[in-house]
Amino acid sequence: MIYFRIFTILLATAFMLIVFYADITTVTSMLAGLCGGFVAVVAAQNNASLRLKDVEKRLVELEAKLIEGI
Repeated sequence: MIYFRIFTILLATAFMLIVFYADITTVTSMLAGLCGGFVAVVAAQNNASLRLKDVEKRLVELEAKLIEGI
């Protein structure tokens, strides 16, 4: 998935900041924000997937009712 590539790039950037900046408090807070953002993106994707499945199920039910009515 593209999210894992983006997450990997951001994580590598964070580790480079550790090497060059060397302030562990700032880097820790940046990593916490990065992980939180990743969790939010994955949760949003899962939510959209569940909604799509519900819409597909409802469409099948409506098609079945339509066929029964004909």
